[in-house]
Amino acid sequence: MENVQEIGFDCGRGYVKVYSEVDGVVHKALFKSVIGDGRDIDLSEYIKPGMEKPRYIEFEDERNFVGLLAEKESQTPIRNSKDSKITNTVKVLLASALSEVAVKSKVNLMIGVPYKNYRKSVLKEVVDTYKDKTIKVKDKITGATKEVHILNVSIFREGDAALYDAIDGKVNENKPVGMALIGFRTTELSFFEKGFIFNDKKSTTIEFGNRTMLTRVQDDLINQGIMKDVNEIDTSNDYDDLKVKAFKFGSENLDQRIEDIWINKSEMDLYVAGGTALNLEFDEEFKLVEDPQMATARGLFEVAKRKF
Repeated sequence: MENVQEIGFDCGRGYVKVYSEVDGVVHKALFKSVIGDGRDIDLSEYIKPGMEKPRYIEFEDERNFVGLLAEKESQTPIRNSKDSKITNTVKVLLASALSEVAVKSKVNLMIGVPYKNYRKSVLKEVVDTYKDKTIKVKDKITGATKEVHILNVSIFREGDAALYDAIDGKVNENKPVGMALIGFRTTELSFFEKGFIFNDKKSTTIEFGNRTMLTRVQDDLINQGIMKDVNEIDTSNDYDDLKVKAFKFGSENLDQRIEDIWINKSEMDLYVAGGTALNLEFDEEFKLVEDPQMATARGLFEVAKRKF
């Protein structure tokens, strides 16, 4: 369907990652998974090189700051802390994503979900919420209004999508393959036998992610009499010495946990993805995918192209 755009939507607890291609041109977005009350303010301080661009939208008669701007300026910022993909928070994040990435009026949407949520009941609620719905969103910064009709929507395991991106859609004929996708709160492990046959027993969710390591930094700061929220620490350019120590500990901890589940690591092709992976150190067995924070969104886009 030439007039329909496929979009991969990876809405994590830390960041929203969105990816699409139209006529060979990449359309993507990356921003913090935070929304909050919006108002007209001077945004010049937020338009700087290297800083997440300001996002200020009107959706369903509500004005919202989105991403870093919401974290910094909203009176009541709300973080995407739930697994559900149909909360009001996710709906606002999706509206902002479509405002930025959708270049056609009709889209097919593939949404990433954790391993434990890849169920028919979750698919049903996602389809009931988004299929054949029109999202109308106004960019309050540029003044542009966009209406996007979601023609089809489905879900796919986040780790599998990242692995699909890592192997570039090629079937692994000679070795099992595994993906460790490190998120803000959890790590998704996806395992496929030779021939790209999914192994449910060896695929799971580990409750260990960026937040685990930042909590250690938070504890160190408390011991110094400094009170900081974990998300403040994540955004801050300070405390690098404490972060380096925490990430070194986290690397070893996670590697040991993975070894407990994949005891045949040496016989596999191993990949690691997720934005947190950039801060960690792994054995040479692991291959860090290109632009690891966007890997799942890219994989979801590829799956969407094949499914719809």
